[in-house]
Amino acid sequence: MNAPVYSLAFDKVKDALWFPVMEIGGKSSLHRYDLATGKDVQYPLPDSGDNGLVTTTVITSDGAVWVNLPYAVARWDPIRETITTTSIPAAAEGQLPGAVDTTQPLAGTWISTLIADGDGVLIGRLNVPYLQRVASDGTTSRAVDLPNGYEGTKKIARTGSTLIVAPGWLSDESATDVLAIASSTTKHTDVIPMNGLYDLGGTIAALTEKGLVKADSGEPLPSTLVPDPSADALLAQNSEAEVAYSPSRHTLERAVGTEVVTLQLNSRTGPAAGGNGTADVKAWEGVTALAQAADATVFVLRANGTELCEWASAESDQNSPRRSPPG
Repeated sequence: MNAPVYSLAFDKVKDALWFPVMEIGGKSSLHRYDLATGKDVQYPLPDSGDNGLVTTTVITSDGAVWVNLPYAVARWDPIRETITTTSIPAAAEGQLPGAVDTTQPLAGTWISTLIADGDGVLIGRLNVPYLQRVASDGTTSRAVDLPNGYEGTKKIARTGSTLIVAPGWLSDESATDVLAIASSTTKHTDVIPMNGLYDLGGTIAALTEKGLVKADSGEPLPSTLVPDPSADALLAQNSEAEVAYSPSRHTLERAVGTEVVTLQLNSRTGPAAGGNGTADVKAWEGVTALAQAADATVFVLRANGTELCEWASAESDQNSPRRSPPG
């Protein structure tokens, strides 16, 4: 890719990977990479500009694929195989004072993340103290109020009927608390030293200096693989951490039974992140996202999100000869 990608979703129905490529000053697109054929199908997205990032891709219960743009959400229709967009006006009811003051370093009300909600999505926005729901027909509504510090939440996860919301972009960078909320009422707040928030097979986990814990209670989670506390991409299977990316060690690590397999990511020469693909730089292979297919093959956005690669397990190597590795 000639621009960084920050989101990767596995579609078990279509046996495909979905990811958005946001090209600053160019045309952005939603990609579907078909694992059986190796074919990459692209669907054009509206111009996204440079205020905010295209950072999240989710698949909803009706098979639709959603991706956020700074001030819109795009929905790929699984029946028509076309994309429709719902604009999210910059002016939001109840936005924080100075939300659109361009003299501020984090001005704007752009979409910071989203999560599937039935056949629609819930979106978080910078400087907006609540989550909004966007239905499959494009209608929007105010859904869940947020306390101070969670405007522009960086991550939302769900366990049962409870949402776990990570601190927002405007919170103190040292903030370590995770808020558990149910519906529109604050349930409780637990302070947990946190570097990431992950859905581990239905259990929402926070990655802490002491390992993985349940995000809503702080209870330790057993795991064969103990991720690097600096990990910012993590996968799981059967409620245990199975694959993690370690930025400090420059490795991908996978638990296989009681053993841990490590793949070293060395420095390399390649396109500069965010560049036009013509300027080469030497840098570590930063990983921006991971996804796992049904056969346990792990797909990785590496080279700072500009390459899609696969890391097959020994079992999937034997049982899935159909794959044509993308990288």
